[in-house]
This record gives sequence, structure tokens and C-alpha cells, in this order.
Amino acid sequence: MDATLPMNAPQRVESEMSQHQRGLVDLCLEEGQYEQAIDVLSQLRSPHLKPSAAHIRQLLFMALFSPHDRRPDKVVELSSSPSKKQKKSYLLPSPAATLASQQLLVSFTNTNSPAAVIRALRPSDVEPEDDNDCFVATQSLCISQCKNCWQILVEGFLDHNQQIFSTPKGKGKLRDNSVSDLSLSDTQAPVGESAWPVLDWLLLVFERDEQESAILPRHSPLFLEQLGSPSRHDTDAPLAIIMHSIQQTDQRRRMMGSRLMNLLINLSYTTHLDFPMLVVSVFNRLSTSSLDDISSLMSNLGPSPAVSKFKIALYQKYFNDSSDVVKIAARPRPQARAQQKGSPVKVRDPVQPVSLVNKYRAPGSAEILRLMEAKTSSAVSPLKLKFELLVSYNAYQTAAPAMDRDPEWLNLLRNGTMAKTLDSAFGCKGMAVGDGSAYRNLLDAILNVY
Repeated sequence: MDATLPMNAPQRVESEMSQHQRGLVDLCLEEGQYEQAIDVLSQLRSPHLKPSAAHIRQLLFMALFSPHDRRPDKVVELSSSPSKKQKKSYLLPSPAATLASQQLLVSFTNTNSPAAVIRALRPSDVEPEDDNDCFVATQSLCISQCKNCWQILVEGFLDHNQQIFSTPKGKGKLRDNSVSDLSLSDTQAPVGESAWPVLDWLLLVFERDEQESAILPRHSPLFLEQLGSPSRHDTDAPLAIIMHSIQQTDQRRRMMGSRLMNLLINLSYTTHLDFPMLVVSVFNRLSTSSLDDISSLMSNLGPSPAVSKFKIALYQKYFNDSSDVVKIAARPRPQARAQQKGSPVKVRDPVQPVSLVNKYRAPGSAEILRLMEAKTSSAVSPLKLKFELLVSYNAYQTAAPAMDRDPEWLNLLRNGTMAKTLDSAFGCKGMAVGDGSAYRNLLDAILNVY
């Protein structure tokens, strides 16, 4: 699969809202009428009009508000515009305003392009100077200073940062503050209690961007932007969120972890992300998790060659690191032969797209058989993981491009070799007991073992 962009792909045209339209929303915000401002912005919502970065930022600020942030001592008195020569006390967003903000963010995701919706959080977008000095406009400036979208999710983000920008003087000070000044403690949860709806919204934006992207392999360019500079993509924050998600009791939160993992895996299928490094990073973090947490994360991933290849690599590392079985060298990639003297020089077609598929190759069938024989030193029962490895490998051999498949796999399924391997790993057919019996029966059906 190569990077391709259809020439006839429809281009969405989104214009900026007029100054008058933005002013209608700003007027409500200045008066502290947050729910009315959200309602006006909702009425202005259109596929042909993109919301301003300032309004998205202000919606995010209200969406992140928690009961803790509504304590009486959190009310900040702000100077009004110089022409009014007076001070007003601005109310904090109500729970209804917070809920309405969360809902409107999702609505914008359904109406507008992902790039327009997330523009307030894009590192490449420079937000124009905003003269609005109302409470929400000023306090939300801390969001503009974040290096990436993950920072706004951290527990206590608003509580830590909003006081920095509590006055117009602080607003001017914004330009002098380095991003690192807004960093939060490592001891805080990567997702605060009030930030889960915003995480859900971010995932919707990235998933929509992934679906609409014409570049193959399919991935989200907007998600890639949030991982830092091309010279050093940093996956620490997303991985911390994933690990935090799978520890939750709420199923929807656990699913968010799997959705985020899916985005990372799809990105690792390209050359943008170091595939082996991601496998090692995930493995190291999962090493302290329970088998149930690992199974939950893996089972909720969407089926695709990218996901299957990632699972294979992850389970391979698990068995290699937890057993003493001699490893088999990975299949070597075919090497291009040197150009012979006198042969015509092949010139690359400038129109031919450059492949973005990563160079990692899945292990051969012989390696999978070896892993089935592995005796692990881990206290975790390997049957579940061996079952998942075989299912993932079979799925990959079925869905992957023909050049990436191992032709020996079908032979192993049909010549009795796999049946003997299953006997050894899960118990003889008809005699296996407990989990081994259940997995053996499922594998016979899935693999169609002869």
C-alpha cells in the first residue's frame, strides 16, 4: 500500500465566521451567559463555517470544568474593558454549561472537518490576538500554551493553570511563559475525572480524521501532530492514558484506552512511528498489568492487518522475554542485487508515490510454532496469550498483502503439524481439560486444522 491522494477527492470548503457572528457569541460570554453563548454558537454551526479557534478553546475550558473548580474561592474578579472603567464579577460555568459545551464539541465533530474542530489545539496553528477579556476568554488562554492536547486532560490542569491568566496583565504575560511552566506533576492522573468527555471528543476527532484521510496506510495526520516533532515522536502521554484507561471500572473508559491504542497501532503501520519501539514501550507498561487488563485492551482493538501485526509482535516479545527457548532468527528481507555494469540505469518515476508502510516483517510460521512450545517463567497462564497469538497470526496471514504472507502457514494447518503443536500446547483433542479444552476447540474451528 502506498501513499496516494485521489486527484478527484472532494475538497470541503469552510469559511471563517464573520466578525458579526463571532460578536454575537462573545457578547453572551462577556455577560456571563454561557449557556446562551453555547446555544448561539450551536445555531451558527454549519459545514461551511468553521468555529473560531478562540471559541473552541473556550468550549474546551467550560467542558473541562469540574465541581472542584466551582468552589466560591475560585471566582476571579476581572477588570472589564478600559472604556467601562469598572469591575465585574464573572460567574464560573454551571454544570449545565459544562454539559452543553461537551455536547457542542461533539456536534462540531459531526458537522465540520477534523482540522477545523481541533484548530485550537494544533501546534502549527497560530491563534490571532483576541481582544475579548471576559472570564472564560482569559482563563482559557492556558489551553493555548499547551504543547499537545494530552496536557489539558491531566488531573488538576485548570486548577493549576487558570490563576496564571486571571487578569489582563496575565494575558500579556502569556507570551513570555514557556510551555514547560504549565507542566504538571508526574504524580497526577493523566486523565482527570472531568476530562473523560474531552478525551472521548479527541478520539472522535482523530478517528474521523483517520477515516477521511486519503493517505495509505490509513492513519490520522492530526493525531501524528500531537506526538511532537517529526525528529522525535513521543508516545509517552498517549501510552500513560491507555494504561490509566484499562485500570478503570467503567467500560466506556476502558474502551477509550483501546480506541487510543488503535490510533497508535495504525500510525505505527506507517514509517512515521518506530514500530519496534512502540512494541517495547507497550510491553514494558503492560508488564505490571493483570492478564484481564491485557486481554481487555487487546480484545477491544479493531480487526485489521496493522492490529494483527502489532499483537503478533507483542506476544512474541512476551514469550521471548519470559522463556528460555532458543530464538529463531527473523526471516531476512530480500536484498536488492547490485546493478551490473553496462545495464541501463532505472530512473524512478517522479509520479510514483513513496510507500509509507513500515519495514517490519511479521515472524515466519516456524517462529510461531516455537513460541507455542515456550515454557514461560511468568506466573501468568500463557494459554490465553498463546490462543491470542495464533488467532492474530492467522488473521494476519488471511488479510495481509500477498507479499507479506508466509506460504508455509497453510501447509502447517493441513499437514498435521499444527494439530500436533496444539496437542502439545493446549492438550490432546478430546482429552484437554479446563481452559486448554476451550481454547483447543476454538482454535480447531478458527484455524480449520486438518
